[in-house]
Amino acid sequence: MAFDVIVIGVMITDILPMKSSATLLVLSVCLFAGCSSTDNLRPIPIAGGKLVGIPFDAHGPVNGKANGYEVRGANAVPGATATQLVYRFAFTAPPGVTLKRVLVDDISDEQSYPGLIDDDKPWLDGNVWKGESLPFDDKDPNLKWVYTVTPSMRVYRFTITDSAGVTTVLYQVTGYPPFIKAAMRFSWGEKY
Repeated sequence: MAFDVIVIGVMITDILPMKSSATLLVLSVCLFAGCSSTDNLRPIPIAGGKLVGIPFDAHGPVNGKANGYEVRGANAVPGATATQLVYRFAFTAPPGVTLKRVLVDDISDEQSYPGLIDDDKPWLDGNVWKGESLPFDDKDPNLKWVYTVTPSMRVYRFTITDSAGVTTVLYQVTGYPPFIKAAMRFSWGEKY
């Protein structure tokens, strides 16, 4: 289920006046609260200053899934030429479903590209849908995130509508570590 999350925080300064054992207890509960579950929701910032709850396990973000659909891929990869980048996406669908439309948006931040894919004739191979965006040139302002030297976390929203008119929304987080982004920039002729 996809939804917006409201975060309620505890300031460290609010608990420091407590006795040291009580402070230690509160801090340990706060620090280890996420360790008791394999799929805990974490608020991830997206465009518009909103937050979306993304499930994480011990290895990172879990593939988005709902109503029998599950994301199987969401990546930016080199395009046909050395100065291009394309986005590739895939998900599995429940058996017997017929798709009417698939939209994939990058909703990570204000520089995001809202219409990476708009497939109004989606086709399933077995129960797998795959799609690829049009190529982006390395100087496209929508790729500004690649030019930062820090890790980037991109949030993709899949809006899937079946032939019965039922819409399912999935969110997928993909992390791009600095060395991957450096390889992209290097292929584009950048030296950092």
